Amino acid sequence: MNFEKIVISLSVLVITLLLPTLSLAHVVVKPAEVGVGQRLNFAVSVPTEEETPTVSVRLVIPEGVQSVRPNAKPGWNIQLKKSSEGEKAKITEIVWSGGSIPAEQRDEFIFSAQAPVSETSIVWKAYQTYGDGTVVAWENDPKMIEDYTKSNPPLEREDDHNAPRPYSQTQVVNDLIASPKPTAQDVIVDRSKTNNLPLVLSALAIVLSGFALGINLRKG
Repeated sequence: MNFEKIVISLSVLVITLLLPTLSLAHVVVKPAEVGVGQRLNFAVSVPTEEETPTVSVRLVIPEGVQSVRPNAKPGWNIQLKKSSEGEKAKITEIVWSGGSIPAEQRDEFIFSAQAPVSETSIVWKAYQTYGDGTVVAWENDPKMIEDYTKSNPPLEREDDHNAPRPYSQTQVVNDLIASPKPTAQDVIVDRSKTNNLPLVLSALAIVLSGFALGINLRKG
């Protein structure tokens, strides 16, 4: 077997091993990382993994996430569930319904919100309803999924509909910490790394000029 055939064989093997992973999609809230207190748009990515379409998505808003406001989405009704009445009422859930995500397709639901004001991990729990009434709960710790998979290894080309689904997470990091000022030692190190190319080129130009001058004098 020549080298080209070996490369092709290895490529086919890698793709085969990756297919089960690539075919498995999850309900995920993006981005995966935000700064403390940052206000931005979040996107709920929802794939339809069943033969019937997705007709409803319910997202639980975790504690610490403030000022939630979903974007209008044509073809879908949006319901906001609140903790109480009045101006201080907190949105606890967003429910998108009335639309349809066909089989083997995906869609995104956008909402703006303010991240918690301290470092933490936001846990997003979502509930996906299919046209036949089946509800898939994306609410389990990923570590629990690993334990379940070890105890119930999936069969080839078969999806375990009873398997628990993982929740999505967004890490809140403190991006407000100022970078430390450089010390004298840092400056010395940085200077030692200065690019010497211009100096080298200048020296080379002087040498070449001298060489050319010497040739001219010999001709004279």
